[in-house]
Amino acid sequence: MDDELREFLRHSLRSVWNIELLLWLYRHTGRGWHAADLVQEMRASDMVVSQGITSLQQAGLIQGEASGMYRYSPASPELDRLVQQLERVYRERPAVVTRALFAPSNDKLATFADAFRLKKD
Repeated sequence: MDDELREFLRHSLRSVWNIELLLWLYRHTGRGWHAADLVQEMRASDMVVSQGITSLQQAGLIQGEASGMYRYSPASPELDRLVQQLERVYRERPAVVTRALFAPSNDKLATFADAFRLKKD
């Protein structure tokens, strides 16, 4: 996984639920979904889905319609490329994506913290 995808995960998605919601909508491109249908299909709570919808809209990844439906609609070709890359990596190695999502965002900080670990002689 490259740094660009890592930053996309940390700044635009921020949770596994958001990844799952985004990829559900991506895999069903062209189809609109009501929030209640997403709750049922994903076996998630109303709160998780509504927060995910808000987050994904703010990130420019999905679009809401006047009918109350939501669909995958990236704001740029670059975002679409990142989602395609995410889908491939998440399908092949979901643990790698999860670790990257929750890993420290600054390698220098991790190096600094490691300096204080007790080492065995």
